[in-house]
Amino acid sequence: MAAGLQRHGDCTDCDRTDPYLQFGEVQWWYFPDDGSGMPFYDAYTTATFLAQFGRPIAVIAANTVDPQTIPQEAAFLPGLIGSFTSQIRSFVRGTYPNARFEVLYPTDVNNTLLNQVINYPTNDWTPSNLNCLKTESFTYTFERNLDLAGTTIAAGAGLGFAPSQRSFLVGVSDSSTAWLKEARLAEANGLESVVLFALDQFCLIGYSLPLTTGMRRSAQFG
Repeated sequence: MAAGLQRHGDCTDCDRTDPYLQFGEVQWWYFPDDGSGMPFYDAYTTATFLAQFGRPIAVIAANTVDPQTIPQEAAFLPGLIGSFTSQIRSFVRGTYPNARFEVLYPTDVNNTLLNQVINYPTNDWTPSNLNCLKTESFTYTFERNLDLAGTTIAAGAGLGFAPSQRSFLVGVSDSSTAWLKEARLAEANGLESVVLFALDQFCLIGYSLPLTTGMRRSAQFG
């Protein structure tokens, strides 16, 4: 789990000197490793679970496990994430009371029931605790699936985040993918910001500015 300091893109209602901290993919890894199971077994996690529940944490072999079959683990694991981000917010605000915070949440790699439960601490990642929920789904971009990309753009709404508290991170790719359509779709939803990732890809591909703002028309003849 990690957190990163970033400059916020279009912040009109805050002092530019206030820190803006992103909890960037601050979740448990999304997939099992070489066959031994999911990555929940570091010393701190296992010891804390044992002390709290009086038994070892269950071996969770894959991200397809039904979280209802492991109710204590399913409550405990997101709780650690929420505790971690809460402590960071408290520490930073001790020096910078007006600091702002966002979470970067990838919907594509969290598309199993287990990941959705363990990787989103609903008690801590709330609109009252976060200034912004930023979602991403590079997999859906590469798969050229605008329908699933649309679910990523809308994901925060179901968690109580208004458009003014939601952002969308889109992976800049070549013209064969629909990344630009995703950006337009997010813009049409009135989100707080649409972030293009990243500058090096943008420059290497050679896109020019400003980006086109309209949809191209296509036709088939013969």
